[in-house]
Amino acid sequence: AYVANGSDNTVSIYTVNAATGQLRHNGYVATEASPHSVSVDPSGKFAYVANWGSNTVSAYTINTSTGALTSVGAAVPAGTWPYAVTVDPTGKFAYVANEASFNVSAYTINASTGALTSIGAPVAAGNDRRAASVDSVGRVAYVANASSNTVSAYTINTSTGALTSVGAAVATGSIPQSVTVDPSGRFAYVANLASNSISAYTINTSTGALTSVGAGVAAGTNPVSVAVDPSGRFVYAANSGSFNVS
Repeated sequence: AYVANGSDNTVSIYTVNAATGQLRHNGYVATEASPHSVSVDPSGKFAYVANWGSNTVSAYTINTSTGALTSVGAAVPAGTWPYAVTVDPTGKFAYVANEASFNVSAYTINASTGALTSIGAPVAAGNDRRAASVDSVGRVAYVANASSNTVSAYTINTSTGALTSVGAAVATGSIPQSVTVDPSGRFAYVANLASNSISAYTINTSTGALTSVGAGVAAGTNPVSVAVDPSGRFVYAANSGSFNVS
């Protein structure tokens, strides 16, 4: 397990006890300025870090025995204030939500080295991007836009990784912080910080477009993250203001 430490420019490494889930600290690795997010590719070979303070993304190989991280080389440019990084389920592409430049950067992943290569210019999104999520088959990407209270949808070119907007952004609650897709690819959920709620959407399996299921469901105070369990039966929200999980 890995944790991005924004204040000291590192990523902490932990081993996980397979029986109990207990974490044991196992060192750290240096990043660039103010890392905000870390993501591991599906194969468990590579890790990627969004460096909010230096407008870059760092890539690392993972030692499959110890979990240690080794830098792949110089960090690659992102947009302004990259807030979150996610890897698609195929392990071929990575996407970064850029908070201050209002866009999403896309990269191909070298299957041998883990190195990132930019896929053209970043794609426009709403204001104040906070998180990006890809559906379980790597077909559609979603981005939470905190300042515009919306979520944007994009289809993914499965050959190139390029993003194409799926119409207008869809309304969320107030100040959405994160978006996640259930394992079946049929539903999406958004954590709304200021309205203390979770918004739910159905996903058009042909186009990727979102349709609201109805009014948001109450969470705790200031939910910042939402996750769906692997069976697709349960949803959990981490509440930063009330220090609990809904």
